[in-house]
Amino acid sequence: MKKYLLLIEDEKLWNKFKGIINKDINTEIINLIKEKIKTRGKK
Repeated sequence: MKKYLLLIEDEKLWNKFKGIINKDINTEIINLIKEKIKTRGKK
């Protein structure tokens, strides 16, 4: 599996994101990517 580094420059936005996630950060980011792919494919 490949690993990627995620850089977040907006600390306030990052703290909001961390506050709403239900699982670990990696799983949440993967779910966001999957959702974006689904919605983009419907256009």
